Amino acid sequence: MSEDIQYEGIKIWEDQNIIRCKLSPVFFKTYDKSEREEVLYKAISVIYDRQYKPLLLDLKQLNSSDSIELFILISNSVSINTLVLSRVFLVRSTSLRILLAINNITGNKVVPNKIHTDFNVARAYCQNNYQIFNNAS
Repeated sequence: MSEDIQYEGIKIWEDQNIIRCKLSPVFFKTYDKSEREEVLYKAISVIYDRQYKPLLLDLKQLNSSDSIELFILISNSVSINTLVLSRVFLVRSTSLRILLAINNITGNKVVPNKIHTDFNVARAYCQNNYQIFNNAS
């Protein structure tokens, strides 16, 4: 396990070939809308070791509007897409999961998004995705 990278409201680390990212409401108070993508990109870049890994974003501490905003930001981020194998969002409610899934269907995403409410299911998806990708490479 690598060392943790911490900014205001963001914690990022590698755990079992998964780039884990936990965000808190402080992130939205510290960085304005125009800075958020760059801050996340820089944090992921520090962990990135030239090997594609799934990105597991824990949004459970965020309210629904911040979760939706971040989901759209990361889903559409070309720069973040260049660093990750897939994006998995961990959200706190089934209703938010459904709302994000609808957005996921309507978008044209090169890097797949998965949305889960259960951490163990999200982690298992990431580990399986990483294993399949590396066995095929």
